[in-house]
Amino acid sequence: MKNLLIVAATVALALLSIYFLSPWPVWLGTLAAWVTTGSFCLQVLHIVKNKDTSGLSLGMWAALFFGVSCWTWYGHRMNDVPVMAANGITSLLALTVIMLKLWHERPLPNPNRRRLVRMPGVILNPRIRRLRPMKTAPAQEKEVS
Repeated sequence: MKNLLIVAATVALALLSIYFLSPWPVWLGTLAAWVTTGSFCLQVLHIVKNKDTSGLSLGMWAALFFGVSCWTWYGHRMNDVPVMAANGITSLLALTVIMLKLWHERPLPNPNRRRLVRMPGVILNPRIRRLRPMKTAPAQEKEVS
């Protein structure tokens, strides 16, 4: 029920924003840019808090980084500060998610790896390939028969 209320409130706010800010498209674009950038901030905070990036696609985040970097440069070339600022911050957030994904999913050394300690008088050979019967000396074989 809580999720349904969040979605309904979001749709209502979007429609109200579009209706009331339509005469001022720059303000509507600025609001849209900051809300989408804020959503990426929430995603990064969630990842940092939970330290879980297993469900994220590295390819999608790389493509997002590429896209918002291009939009940042576009905003710079067009002197459009809302586009440039929001996409610049989003590109930094996307790069942060990429780095966190690479960090959290890096291969770690096995912490349970046993270490052999050399002790005088003890022979440690952990790589025995196969067991063989011990050979007896010819003198011992005659005595046994």
